[in-house]
Amino acid sequence: MALAVDALFFIAALATPVAVCIGMLAEGKGSVATKLSTSFTWHPILMSLAFSCFMVLGRWAYVTDSLGDKVNQRPVHRAFMALGALLALGGYAAIFVAHVQKPTFFGYNFHTHSWAVPTRVLHDLFGYGVLLLTVTQASMGLQKLAKLSAGVKIFTFHGSLGKAIMLLASVQIVIACIIWPWATPLKIIIGVLAVGAALFGAFYPSVSKEAARPLS
Repeated sequence: MALAVDALFFIAALATPVAVCIGMLAEGKGSVATKLSTSFTWHPILMSLAFSCFMVLGRWAYVTDSLGDKVNQRPVHRAFMALGALLALGGYAAIFVAHVQKPTFFGYNFHTHSWAVPTRVLHDLFGYGVLLLTVTQASMGLQKLAKLSAGVKIFTFHGSLGKAIMLLASVQIVIACIIWPWATPLKIIIGVLAVGAALFGAFYPSVSKEAARPLS
């Protein structure tokens, strides 16, 4: 059973970034076929890896039976979550480089002095919010680690905030699917995979099972 759960976590975590890579790089009907040499291309790829993949795997490290007790689970959890946060920052750097040339930030074009369509403005502003929460969460994780050696528990809401970030990021991916010129079937597939990964990462196993093995 443990191996089956592990497999489900990894499938859920890898599905969204794989679909995003296909949508961004593949040539054919419904995809965009951008180039890896373009900074914008890396934005959706890195963001999907950050939130739909590595952060989901970070939660897996805390609920799997394969790693043993929390002493073994914590470093794996930290590694996945730290990598997820770094990839998110990389994803922002990619879109910053792409937008600074226009320049367009927060959905506003500072050259033409005009706003983008409302969904794009929402995507930009919502994205900054998710990124700020991610940086805050990572900072709290480092502080928890420092206090843990002294046996002091702080930021007991850290786990709940992490789940919220995964869920909010999946909403952000859905908004991106709305504004990005993929074919409708691909948009639906990526949106469903992103939301599914977030729900799976946030709520599996059940609250009762997780409560039976506290890891804070």
